[in-house]
Amino acid sequence: MERFLDIKGHIVQAYVVCKRQAWLLSRNISPVQDNPFLEIGKLISQQFYKHDKKEVYFDGVVLDLIRKEDEVLVVGEIKKSSKKVAAAILQLKFYLYKLLKHNIKARGKLLIPEEKKTYDVELTFEDIETIESLLSEITEVLSSFLPPLPQKIKACAKCSYKEFCWA
Repeated sequence: MERFLDIKGHIVQAYVVCKRQAWLLSRNISPVQDNPFLEIGKLISQQFYKHDKKEVYFDGVVLDLIRKEDEVLVVGEIKKSSKKVAAAILQLKFYLYKLLKHNIKARGKLLIPEEKKTYDVELTFEDIETIESLLSEITEVLSSFLPPLPQKIKACAKCSYKEFCWA
C-alpha cells in the first residue's frame, strides 16, 4: 500500500487517457492556464450541488463532494462531459478503494450536470485487483526520469498540455 501513496485520483484518470499527461501532472507541471476547458470545469464544480460538502481532502486526494444517502456515504465526482466516462469511473473507484483501505465503505456517483447524467459506481473485488495492478503500472511510469513519448490521440485536440507534446 505505501508504494501507492503519492498517486492522486486525477493522475489515475489522466493515466488511463494519456500516460504522458499523468507523468507531467506527477511532476507538478501545470497545464496552460488560459485553456477555456479548465475554466468551464471549475465553474461547473462551483455552480452545481451547492448543498453537498465539496472538496473534501482525504488521504492525499480531493473528493469533489460527499453526502449521506440512506445512511450510506456517497462520494461524488463531478465532470463537465461524459467523453472520458470510463477514466472518470476508474478515478472514482480509486477513491472508493482509498476509503476502503481505511475501513470506510462508500458508494460512488459520477455526476455530469451539464448532460444531466449520473452513474452509480460500486467497488468490486475485481475492481480492487484492477486498481492495484494499475497503481503498480502507474508507479513504474511515474518513476521514469523521462516522460513517455507523446502519442497522438483524440484527447490531444482539447488537452491543456498539448504544447508539452506538440510544440
